[in-house]
Amino acid sequence: MSGDLLMVEGLSKRFAGRGRSVRALDDVSFSIRKGETLGIVGPSGSGKSTLARVLLRLIEPDAGRILIDGEDWRSLSPKALRHRRGDIQMVFQDPLSAFNPRTTIGKAIMDPLRIHAVGKRHSRMAALAELLQRVGLSADMASRRIHEVSGGQRQRVALARALASRPRLVVLDEALSALDVSLRGQMLELLVRLQRDEGISFLFIGHDPAVVRMISHRVAVMDQGRIVETGDADAVFSDPRSDTGKALIAAIPTWR
Repeated sequence: MSGDLLMVEGLSKRFAGRGRSVRALDDVSFSIRKGETLGIVGPSGSGKSTLARVLLRLIEPDAGRILIDGEDWRSLSPKALRHRRGDIQMVFQDPLSAFNPRTTIGKAIMDPLRIHAVGKRHSRMAALAELLQRVGLSADMASRRIHEVSGGQRQRVALARALASRPRLVVLDEALSALDVSLRGQMLELLVRLQRDEGISFLFIGHDPAVVRMISHRVAVMDQGRIVETGDADAVFSDPRSDTGKALIAAIPTWR
């Protein structure tokens, strides 16, 4: 790992409604190095998912900067943003809601290949088969419809679609929380292997500290829209300094 891929400086976001204002993000700053996984953990309502959506400019922040290799992501025009969206991709918690359930797996993955002009037209079928193979699915699944496959398979399809544009950063927003323990372990192994082989950076957002610890090099703890603690994953989980970090670790179930 060398050099910062992503630098976030002073991100803030308020939501107003019903006569009140909620500060979802409050002066959030952090960085992610190339080939690194930063875990984000915190209680419900701490701002984790808002942060993910702001990074992808699905919603706009009120203040702050998002720098990718030193380029201000927020300064990109709509046309430039469409061109650059392939650099950052997102995998959501519920893979079914992220797809048209009637579409085929092949079309779901082929669309980003076409939109981001990855490869030549005649080579995209081979690229589709390779993407499916990379996430542990067979090429013949391309003809299956999204609603016909299991939740674990849909999450692999979602990851394959995210990888289709050859991103440099993938944001995983509670992407493994709906999977059972064995499928979650398989997906964690897959992410580690992809990062090792291709140098992808991950922002891994989760509510389960044990899972976040397994995948992350560094961890940031969020509460009430702020990052209240950050550091090496083992150090944060072994000896949390913030009250929020201590509460999260204390809530991890133990068995004797």
